[in-house]
Amino acid sequence: MGNKTSQILHRFSNGSDHSHSQDEKEVKDQPDGVIKRKHSKQFQTASLQKLFQKLELTADGQNTHPGELSRTTFENAFSGPLHKFGVLLFSQMTHSGSNSLRDRITREQFTKAGKEILEIFDEKSVVKYYFHLFASGKDHLTCENAKQMFEISFSLTLSVSKIMYVEDDRDERVIGAMVTSLFGIEPKVSYDKFCKWLDSSCPHLFYGVHNWIVFVLTGSTLPEEMEMARVPQLEGVATQDNLTSMAIVWLLSVTLPPVFTRSHSGQGTSLDAVTSTDASPHGGTKDPMWTSLLLLRKQARLPEVQGWTLLYNSDQHGRSINRFNTHVSSYQAPNVIFLSFEGRNLYCLAVDKGWAEGPSKFGGEDCRLIQMLPVYRVVQAGENMVRWNEQARGIPKGIQVGCNGMAEVLSIPYDFDTVVHYGVPCALHKIEVWGCGSETALASQKSQRNWEMSQVRREQGRKLRLNETWDDCPDKQLMQWNGFNVGNHSYNQ
Repeated sequence: MGNKTSQILHRFSNGSDHSHSQDEKEVKDQPDGVIKRKHSKQFQTASLQKLFQKLELTADGQNTHPGELSRTTFENAFSGPLHKFGVLLFSQMTHSGSNSLRDRITREQFTKAGKEILEIFDEKSVVKYYFHLFASGKDHLTCENAKQMFEISFSLTLSVSKIMYVEDDRDERVIGAMVTSLFGIEPKVSYDKFCKWLDSSCPHLFYGVHNWIVFVLTGSTLPEEMEMARVPQLEGVATQDNLTSMAIVWLLSVTLPPVFTRSHSGQGTSLDAVTSTDASPHGGTKDPMWTSLLLLRKQARLPEVQGWTLLYNSDQHGRSINRFNTHVSSYQAPNVIFLSFEGRNLYCLAVDKGWAEGPSKFGGEDCRLIQMLPVYRVVQAGENMVRWNEQARGIPKGIQVGCNGMAEVLSIPYDFDTVVHYGVPCALHKIEVWGCGSETALASQKSQRNWEMSQVRREQGRKLRLNETWDDCPDKQLMQWNGFNVGNHSYNQ
């Protein structure tokens, strides 16, 4: 933190900060759900005025009007990749229905505009606000507007998650794929078309943006005061050796259902579940302030991805259906599969339960098949999406992907050398499988595999009667009748 920022914090710790300490204490002392509307508004006003004063202290000689901030002073508080966002935010906060640009904002205007942001009650209003912000007040987005929107949303999600950005050449391709997905061949996109695309493609796009702004406004925090740190576990998911970059991980965190990015600590209540109930601490009716509080506290899901565990990497473990079987079977939790193949294609198959070998398709309503590159799109969503067949006759062996009643998008034959993409064979380059469950799911998989291997070793050492094989052995039949799946796994390490 620079000397200038340190001086600002020192002045506030000894001076004007004291006048708001009582308001902050009243709010912080209240348990969640019992914060009264009056105290909430007082806290908002105090926080916004404190932030305004901090911004005044960063002003250069051009800011000569007391009680006002110049455009330059405001925008300079946003450095690096966030500078463009500062430009857009100032224009949005000073917008009064006219197309004229203002060069200054008063304390009263800043406080009023800040409260309008903090009092956005529902996700529809969030989308509308940020659409117009990134569209610079117009009723449509251009390709350049959308590119900035995606880049800034990515940057702010990292920032609010306190994750340091590590440059990756692949990230630019991901942003480009999103722009292509939204526009196609159209030069601009209306609000209605954008909402339709957002709902089907990445419904949580603005979670990180809104959380970042709320953090800054309610915490009286200058952007340069926000701490960043490297997250080795998350960087391990997005390393250059893997098919995933940080932008891909971020995009999946705003696209996939919560089951793939949910915290598995077992502590607390899922905020998604709480929000969906429209519960009010004051009684049976919906309280807009309570709903708003829940929305504002909803965290970006990107940090949860650091809990993903690599189950299978075809470059490391060998590319064959037996090796896939060994490392993926018995993992009874949500997982994501990345497929890279000819034509610079990258697909993500998100399966909301463990893999099950057999003639029937499996998967629940949270399954998603997503094309990440060269164009981003959610191809299919829903249950009964995947079939993994090694034994049944009359059905192609290998892996087939496509919901019942819909087109088969991908098929990986038993030899694991090709991918059939909409009926066209393509060379398969790489497969990765990541487990999204808790450590318990991983431990259970290991325990099951160890048990199965011990059974195989025991039976291999057992003397069989003449003309008796393992397939004919009564012990195998008894184990199958008791629900044990034997005989369909490879135990090579």
